[in-house]
Amino acid sequence: MVTEGKGWTAIQKRVSGSVSFDRTWTDYKRGFGNSKGSYWIGNDVIQQLTRGRNSSLYVSITLTNGTNLYELYNQFSVADETNKYRLFLGGPATGTLGDSMLHTGSSYGDLSGMYFTTPDRDNDRDKIHCAVEYRFRGGWWFNACHRAFLNGQWSPGSWSDPWYPTLTDSKQIKETLMMIKYN
Repeated sequence: MVTEGKGWTAIQKRVSGSVSFDRTWTDYKRGFGNSKGSYWIGNDVIQQLTRGRNSSLYVSITLTNGTNLYELYNQFSVADETNKYRLFLGGPATGTLGDSMLHTGSSYGDLSGMYFTTPDRDNDRDKIHCAVEYRFRGGWWFNACHRAFLNGQWSPGSWSDPWYPTLTDSKQIKETLMMIKYN
């Protein structure tokens, strides 16, 4: 993948709702989907790709009208499974999408330091189970609960706040993409 220079590896891609992201811990650990369509590369792979390396995260959302919005985070890594795939994210964040993962202005929205949560493993900081409640239904680094969540149910009206406040529902989304590269 070539954007903002060479060497990007796509770790998440969603095109339509053809692949469900309402998956188990084991599915997110191993990865699922198809590289020609929608997929999650796998938390074990993400951890291996970022272990001991200074990596960046590029998030891109393409809207149904063709507009492409993006956000670039200068530091990104994920811990191993024994540490619940804890997210380490640093800035500054730059782009046209807006920072909904790191400096959100709300302590419950900041995702750096959060553990990965799936419908069958509740590792978030909220009293509710964020991967199950409020129609979220998917794995993510939830805090209490989120301002960014790219793995929600795709169907219109079901995917709440994919990238708040820029996108409050999924009706405008054509595609999402998360990529990483070594700095």
